[in-house]
Parts: sequence; C-alpha cells; structure tokens
Amino acid sequence: MKINLGGKTGSRPAKGAGFRTEEPGKGSRVFLFLFGTPFFAMGLLFCWLGAIDPILKVVTSGDWPQVPCTITKSEVERKSSSDGTTYSIDIRFSYEYGGRTYTDGRYGFNKVRSSGQKSKREVVRQYPLGSDAVCWVNPDDPEQAVLTRKIPGIAFFIIPFTSIFMIVGLSLMLGALGLLPEKWKTRVHSRHRPVDTAEGGASELKPDSRGLSKLLVALAVALFWNGIVSVFVIEVVGGHRKGDPDWFLTIFMIPFVVIGAGMIVAVFYFLLALKNPKITLHLSESRPRLGESFRLEWRSNRPLKRLRSLEIILEGKEEATYTRGTRSVTDTSRFFRQELFTTDTPAAQNAGELFIEIPAALMHSFDGGNNEITWSLLVEGDIPRWPDLSQSHPLTVRPLES
Repeated sequence: MKINLGGKTGSRPAKGAGFRTEEPGKGSRVFLFLFGTPFFAMGLLFCWLGAIDPILKVVTSGDWPQVPCTITKSEVERKSSSDGTTYSIDIRFSYEYGGRTYTDGRYGFNKVRSSGQKSKREVVRQYPLGSDAVCWVNPDDPEQAVLTRKIPGIAFFIIPFTSIFMIVGLSLMLGALGLLPEKWKTRVHSRHRPVDTAEGGASELKPDSRGLSKLLVALAVALFWNGIVSVFVIEVVGGHRKGDPDWFLTIFMIPFVVIGAGMIVAVFYFLLALKNPKITLHLSESRPRLGESFRLEWRSNRPLKRLRSLEIILEGKEEATYTRGTRSVTDTSRFFRQELFTTDTPAAQNAGELFIEIPAALMHSFDGGNNEITWSLLVEGDIPRWPDLSQSHPLTVRPLES
C-alpha cells in the first residue's frame, strides 16, 4: 500500500501490510448466554413469588379445615421509597387448632406489594379489629392460616409481564446455544446486493455508531433492569429491618444487584466517552476503487492533549454464514489490517493528510447473502484513566474498472 503522510513531527510511517485472520470464538455466544440468563431468572423469580407460588398454594389448600378466628390487626401497610409508594393488606388473627392457640395468621397467599390502595382499604374494612371471622388452616403446618383462598388479582398481571422477561432471556440463551427453532432464526440473505460502482466524489465518512445512542441505550437498559431489581431489594431490606430476613432471596439477589451496578457504571462510561475528541475523515473519493489512489484528510474537533497515542487503521473483514447441523453460524475473519498513521504525540498534530492506494489484488466490498466483504477506517486513541477513543467508519470499496 502506498501512503504519503502529510504530517508534522512526531508521526511515523505505517507498518507493513499483512494478512491476519481472526478465528471466530465463543466470546459472543458466552456473552449472549450470560446476558440472557439474568433476564430469564429475574422473570422466573418475579413470576414465582407473585403468581405461581400463590396459585399453587390456592390449589393445594382445597382440603384445609375451617376454624373460627379473631382479628388482632387490620390495616393497610404503606412503604415509601425512591421508586414510589406501595401498599399491602396487613391483617393478622388468632385461632385455635389441635388444642393450641396460634396468633400469626395472614390474610392471603399474596406476597407482592402494589401501588393501588383503594381495594385494599375495602378489604381491611371487612375485617375490623377484634371482629370474629373464619380462616383456613394448613393441617400439616398449623402455623400457616389464611382468611381467603382466592387467587390474588395481581397474579393475572404478573404472569404476562414476567413472561416477556422469560421469553427474551430464554431466546437469548437458546440462541447462544444454537437451539432456537429454525423458524425463529434470522433468515440468511438469499439475494446478492451488488456494490454501487458509481463514483461518489469527495465526502466526509460517517461513523457507524454514535456515542449518544450508546449512552441512551445503556441508560434505558439500566433503568429498566434496576427498576425491576429494586422491587426485590426493597423486600429484602424490609425483611432485614423487621428482623425477619429472607436469606434465600438475599443471596439470590446479589448477582442481579451486581449486574445492575455494572449497568450504572456503563452509563457513566458512555457519558464520559462523549467528552472524547471527534476525528472527522474526509475522502477525495467516498467510494474508492481497488488499485486507485485517493486522499484521506483527518482532523480533530479539539486538541488531543489527553491522548497518549493515535492510530488510523484500514481494515477488511469477511463474514460467512452457513449451516452447521441445525444451527445457522456466522464466522467473521479479518483478512486485511494496516496502520495508515500512528503517533505517540497526538497533542502535536490535530490534523493530517494521507494518500492511500488499496492493493488491486484484494477483494472489493461485496454482499452475496451468505458471504459479505466489508471495509472500514478505524480511529483509535489511548487515553489514560478515561474511556479510549474508538471510531469505526464504514467504507465502500469498488472493484477494479473493467
């Protein structure tokens, strides 16, 4: 590759070209599986506590005997937090069974708190303090008794809501393992899309992703995740404050809280990355042709004082999609990578100019459905104790002129 560096002192010429192939690893599948597991587990936990467990108890309590009881506490319990105020029915009663007196009966099987209070106050009014009522007692565990065996209404909301989490999480996990049904998989392109061979003229290359969009996505995911986790955290903290901690739930929630904290860190990471300098790339030909020389001008929108190094890299990759057994697999290999420009003193050079010629022997941009050739110009900068500068600019490379 022919390169003419039009820069100041402190820059050095690019290293020699070479072909390096990246073998597809399992990292992305492992990440997909680990990302999907908490979604499935969180949905399952919430569904179990708020719907499945109460419904199972309603079904299995059909043969519980009824005994008279006396209401010893009747009120709507209120809890406030940064996420708002939630309410629950707090009715206790005393009763006798098997010659013993018990004093800690509960209203029903529901363990989930919710924001509505009107319906809960109506229930409390039906059981005034000191009044007599009838309760159902578990003959195998007489300390467990309830005033109602109805399925909690919130269970019919929790089931479809948590199903979204479980379906998304399970789909990610099965996709990582290659076990999704064929009709669920992304269809392989069946049509070849040729590269536009028309000249594009001088233009500025646009990066394939924006820092702001990454920040917004990270923020949305963090708010969504931590909003759900906070429901269980409040329950855990409340149990510890009352002196009746649920250690299983406490231990179970630790990894989810850690993941939530990691998401918050990611939000701040992308927020800090927005403060990085932006390197703009201008090409004399926006769709260069193999074997033809074109000019690349680069410029930073602010001084590069914090950067320890800066590189501009030309990279070519091939993606191949094929079927392996019942799985659709996409392998990516890097067939070309060359440093066009690198410097250890970026503060002394905020702009520069390169003349580049992509070897005619290489493959042009191509999308054949199952196979795709992509080119890009990468801008990478090392910033100590700060998110590194990383930009990727897709580049269309046209074939040799026939």
